Amino acid sequence: MAVPTTIKVQGSMLKITVSATLTELPGVENLEIDLGENLTYENGDISSNYLAKVFSGLRGGGKITADLIRDPTNATQIALQIAFNSGATLASSVIIGTAGTTIVLSLLPTKLPASGKRGEGWMGKVEFEILTKTDWNAV
Repeated sequence: MAVPTTIKVQGSMLKITVSATLTELPGVENLEIDLGENLTYENGDISSNYLAKVFSGLRGGGKITADLIRDPTNATQIALQIAFNSGATLASSVIIGTAGTTIVLSLLPTKLPASGKRGEGWMGKVEFEILTKTDWNAV
């Protein structure tokens, strides 16, 4: 199967709100989007010998994780650090590939570690909890 050219990772962007403007978070090396889990319940009465799993109609919260090239002098990364420090929710979006399909999100940064080695730049990760039900519709 060929890789669809309209939805390649190259050209994708994670945007967060900085001073009321959606701004690309620079330094994102990869992106993992988990839109949550469709929750189920067990359906069976006292005479049943099997508990069937049934979709509950609810979706559990998802998360977004990304590896970052950290730049502590970059204004957008500083805004991310401030949001993490304060527990602020960020109006955000992910643009998928160069086709421009956009997923609108409300995110809470929950992890923001950084690491470095002698002679190399700072690297890090960011993890966000997705605070709104979000669908990734077909492109």
